[in-house]
Amino acid sequence: MAQNLLSDTQLKAIRAVDKRQNISAGHALFVVIESLTKGGGKSFVGRTRFPPGRDGKQVEVRIGVYGRGPGQWSLKEARDEWQRIRVWSHEQRRDPRDLKREQKAALVPKLEGPTLVEVAEAYLAHSTNRESTKVDYRNMLFNQVLPILGPDTPVKSLTWDSVQRDGRNGRQVVLDLKQSIVDRGSAYQSDKCLLVMRLLFAYAIEQGWMDRNQNPALGSRGVRSKHKSKPHPTLRWEQLPEFFDRLEHNEPKAIPVTICAVKMAFMTFLRVGSLVPMRWSELDEEQDLWVIPADRMKSGREHAVPLTEEIKTNLLTLKKYTGNQEFVFHSIRSNGPMNPSSINQHFIKLGYKGLMTAHGVRSIPLTVGQEVLGFSHEVIQRQMDHVIGDKVRQAYDRSQFLQERRTFMEAWCSALVDQGLVL
Repeated sequence: MAQNLLSDTQLKAIRAVDKRQNISAGHALFVVIESLTKGGGKSFVGRTRFPPGRDGKQVEVRIGVYGRGPGQWSLKEARDEWQRIRVWSHEQRRDPRDLKREQKAALVPKLEGPTLVEVAEAYLAHSTNRESTKVDYRNMLFNQVLPILGPDTPVKSLTWDSVQRDGRNGRQVVLDLKQSIVDRGSAYQSDKCLLVMRLLFAYAIEQGWMDRNQNPALGSRGVRSKHKSKPHPTLRWEQLPEFFDRLEHNEPKAIPVTICAVKMAFMTFLRVGSLVPMRWSELDEEQDLWVIPADRMKSGREHAVPLTEEIKTNLLTLKKYTGNQEFVFHSIRSNGPMNPSSINQHFIKLGYKGLMTAHGVRSIPLTVGQEVLGFSHEVIQRQMDHVIGDKVRQAYDRSQFLQERRTFMEAWCSALVDQGLVL
């Protein structure tokens, strides 16, 4: 019976989800779709046994990234390539992975020095960036850059003037990679990738692994994408009663921890990267404070959140579900905290796609705090962890403004309850 093969239209329609997917494309060729947290990229791998038969070990041959851009593969091209590899393996009686290895070795002239993946690991190990930034850079390098440029590519072969077998120089290879990200609708992400590549190659030059003045990812006029940042969508103050009503009715059947996380996002208006990894050990009950470590704050400094009665009531509810865990918003799927995207996903399930985001929540207290509650712009900005003034003034503000911030937080949480927030 003929095999009902995956079509290109079907493949384009498959969306990334919270976990990795393996979709059969027929004849032991598979499409691997990474999870949303890893970028949701699609790539082809072939799987077979070598030596053939039951006693053989299953081996996996990576074909490449799905797409139409430079260095990417269409579904038909991937099928043809996998068929070629299988025929070669059968005729030569060799491990199918050997063909790809030999091709890579022939593609780039033998050059001394580390490979791209080795430089990436060294750069990240020596980087002085915050941990959250390093995680972001690692994801970009290993999910978007290395799969296209090739992890085993000698970094010296990617200098600006170096010519590849296809006639492109290193500069064009980098720009083609950037354009492929733009073409899939991620102009802002393409600029970030170019920045990370520039830093990576600058590190390689400092170490003497690439020639000076040959960084292929240097920015120049016309290279930056025409991306205009848009404000994060948010709700008006008068729209909150309806939102809180939907949240309480819980038609999407979200777990209690997710609902409590949404409520905490409104009461504390923190960035999700600071909120979601909250630990029980960070609570200072004597001082009625939640103290967030500096490495989780965008400002790079420790941040205190006064615990209002409303916040403490929410924490008591959470304690029933996660009180014996390390994280307040503990994941039901892993030993860590819940996925930071869970709050935005719940907004979508409640019917607020394009109307509200977790980051958009942060703009509400800034406006309402001044216009409705009558608090100063400075006090609210400090509770939002916005940096104001020089280091001397910032140190002074941390102690001097804490009581004003507590008063504001009490008024803010009380106002949310008046708008329909149920605790």
